[in-house]
Amino acid sequence: MLNTTSRSRSLADGSGAARSMDVRLASVAKGSQPAVVKLASYGGGARVGSMLNYVSRGGELKVENENGETLRGREELARLRGDWDHLFQNRTESRDIGAFSVEVSLSGGSDRHEQVRDILERGFGNRRYAFCVETQNDGSLKIEGYVVLRSGQGERLTADAKAADIVQVRFNASVVAKEASAAFSFKGYGNGVEYGAAKLRDLIAQRNDVRDDQGRSIADDKAAGDLVQKEWRHELHSRKSRDVMHVILSARAGTDAVAFEGAVRDFLAEQFAGHRYVFSLHDPENDPKEVSEGGKRPHVHAHAIVTMRSEAGDRIETTPATFRQWREVMAEKARDHGINMEMTDRREFATPPAFTRNQVRAVKHNGRTEHVGTSEPAQARYDAKRAGRRVVATSQRSRQYILEAQETWQKIAVNAGDTVVAAYAAQHRSYLESGVTQGDQSPAGSVIHADFGRDYRSNMVAIRDMLSEAKDMREQTRPEFEAYEKTVETALFNLQRSALPEDRSGFEEVSSLAREIVDLRRQMLEMKERGLDEQDGVYTSQDRLDAGVHVPTPTPPRQYSRALTGESQSTRLQYLERERAERTQRDREDRDR
Repeated sequence: MLNTTSRSRSLADGSGAARSMDVRLASVAKGSQPAVVKLASYGGGARVGSMLNYVSRGGELKVENENGETLRGREELARLRGDWDHLFQNRTESRDIGAFSVEVSLSGGSDRHEQVRDILERGFGNRRYAFCVETQNDGSLKIEGYVVLRSGQGERLTADAKAADIVQVRFNASVVAKEASAAFSFKGYGNGVEYGAAKLRDLIAQRNDVRDDQGRSIADDKAAGDLVQKEWRHELHSRKSRDVMHVILSARAGTDAVAFEGAVRDFLAEQFAGHRYVFSLHDPENDPKEVSEGGKRPHVHAHAIVTMRSEAGDRIETTPATFRQWREVMAEKARDHGINMEMTDRREFATPPAFTRNQVRAVKHNGRTEHVGTSEPAQARYDAKRAGRRVVATSQRSRQYILEAQETWQKIAVNAGDTVVAAYAAQHRSYLESGVTQGDQSPAGSVIHADFGRDYRSNMVAIRDMLSEAKDMREQTRPEFEAYEKTVETALFNLQRSALPEDRSGFEEVSSLAREIVDLRRQMLEMKERGLDEQDGVYTSQDRLDAGVHVPTPTPPRQYSRALTGESQSTRLQYLERERAERTQRDREDRDR
């Protein structure tokens, strides 16, 4: 295992990257961003080439190795596979699911599917499968489908010609062979539930009537995912080689790319010393992959491919404690490069657990990648994460941790000299308190719920409601504004997706106005952060409040809603022009001060 003794000791005694909860949460309340380090996947030596091709965008982006050497192009990347080969176990992935075909001639019978299942059971034995049947011109049947290769007794077929012979002999020896002739063959195989679910969905898309070994109809993608995830998974006893891991490190949109790249470089050098690795920075400015293809993400991030085994023979240990340590080290390196970043724990913010790559599948890559769950529990987990719902962990150990976090937020709220910081801390203390005492989710209004799965008109109404939300800008924190901004962008994306050709001009108008409003709110937030009063620029808002002077709550002008419901373009342009002039005047006054 990877030797982390010295590092763990430094974290325990408070040195190194570890910082107290008080320090971390106070920093986040003041605007620091969380450290995001994700273990995306593992891979065997055979997959290294495709993984490198992905992170380098087909060799178009530069890749840097552990020695600081820059690699460019497919040829240089291809040589890495050979350079790293001595560190790989090169274990063969298990053959979990096989694609089969059976040519059948029946002597008669009324229930065709019952007869087909009888034939398949005689050949496959105690195995799970799904199939479809096609009647040929000569009256014979062609059966195609997928079968779990491991039986309930532990025998694993290899899904090749040898396995087909074994299945054929079993069928020929059965009583069913006297009533029907069947020729079994295998056409391929794959590893894991992802392969099985994907292939089963493809089969459903191509054929009308797909059934499982119990005769149940598999009518749609959800049913296919549920069958593989819930019923087949435990039958597979899947084995996959772990020679390398794919790690993703992310920063907030607007983070300096050069500084972040330096932080990533230092993180990898410290955390994976002795291991072979490469990394590549994905910056929207230089990403050759278009948005429609899943590229040019708005936030800077880096992909790293790291060998699990070091040159000394140690293997990386991946546990929750390890992942926490990674975030601590990444935050430390980011701060060294001038980026305000902290390690955070989801229990401190009542955020839901992340969904894993096996729990979802991507259905759209244009803009932010959209997924659907591979099962009902997975869909619920995905929905909770994407919606930003507040979820409090319920284990006894987590409850103790949450109580400590609750007390910390309370101390920050009481002792903060800044009203914005105090409000942020009080809000998060409230989230935790609500969850602990009531077992509830977030307070009403902390999440904007909108149904984006309907038509253009309902999406338009959702955007109008978001932009018309009368949020007190004196109380809105930067994290809240950024969440609001992200919600608006998501709504615009869904509006564009649902727009018909005749709606295009209307969408462009609404999109332009929505971003104008978001920009206006951003400027109001920046003015508040600089401590300037929106009215006369002489006293801070807090000074006026302390003096008993009322500070009006800014509310969106009526023009916001009117423009979004189709009022005249001239009114909209007049309003936007006036807002631009006012912003120009405010900028001029700011410079004069």
